[in-house]
Formats: sequence, C-alpha cells, structure tokens
Amino acid sequence: MESALRAQFHLEVDHRKISVAQTSEPQAPKARETPEPPARVLVERLPTPSGPRILFLRHQVETERDQGVRVSVSLGWEGSQYVGEATGADLSRSRLETVAKAALAAIEEILSEVEVTHRKAGVSLALDGVKVVEALDRNYVLVGVNAIHEREITVLAGASAVEDTADRAVILATLQATDRWVRGRL
Repeated sequence: MESALRAQFHLEVDHRKISVAQTSEPQAPKARETPEPPARVLVERLPTPSGPRILFLRHQVETERDQGVRVSVSLGWEGSQYVGEATGADLSRSRLETVAKAALAAIEEILSEVEVTHRKAGVSLALDGVKVVEALDRNYVLVGVNAIHEREITVLAGASAVEDTADRAVILATLQATDRWVRGRL
C-alpha cells in the first residue's frame, strides 16, 4: 500500500500511521456494460504522541572488585541530561538486566521532573526481563517493562538488533519499549 501511494500519488507515508478502507458507491442501473471504477483508498493519519523524544546520550560500565557491575546511563530530554544508575552481578544475563534498570532509572528521573513541574500522578517502571534471541542470522535484544500508573499496569516491550554491543542494544530496546507510553505522559 505504501509503495502504491508513492508510485501513484507521489505521497510519502509511514505505514504505521495510516489505515486503509475500501468503499463502493451505489451502482446505477446498467444500461450498457461499462468497466467498474477502481476502488477508492482513504488515507487517515492516526494521532501520535507529540513533543520531544528521549535521546540516548551515553552509558558507562564499571566492574567492581566483588564481581559486581555498576552501570550509568545518560539520556537527554528537552536539552537536559538525566542519569540513571544501577548495580548488579557481573554475569551475562544479570549485567543486561542491570543496564536496562539503569536506563529505566534515567527515564524515571525525567518523569519525576514532569510530575513535580506539572503536578502529574506518579509513574513507576519495573523491568520484566531481558532476553537475547537469535533470529534471521542476527542477535536481537528483547526487553519487557511494566509501567505502573494509578493502579493500572501496562505491559511494554521493545526490541533492538545487537550491532555494537549488547549493552547498547538493551538501552535502545528499553527506550523503544517505553517511548510511546512515556511521551504520552510528558
């Protein structure tokens, strides 16, 4: 559909922001055989959260003496920098969960500032899990997050291909999981 609109009408559209419906007009009595008119395509733009996006700036990982790891994730929002930190065991799965928890802590810092400034109700983000999966000859990181707001729990999920490091993919997947839900509250 996206390529048909581009070819026929020279329209650039995002396939995630359109819906397609087919309509038919009432038919007049047939006096003679005429070809049927082509079906109409209606393009409707779906509302998207507005405002700035949370940006990943950098992260730092420090190995501690007791086989632990301390992770610091820096995120940017509206020109300010927010840092989240977490500590955990320096084991492969635990390390990835620690990275995700640090990213969630930075996101919660942004949300807490919005809550104070705009007097909005509290939001809590809890990590559900992190998993590295192999698909299509690549490794992907899947992150599950529970967003808790006014006694309502929303399950969020994000994915990112592992290109540089698994740590970076975890941060990007965490941001993908929370982006739309969080921006709806900023």
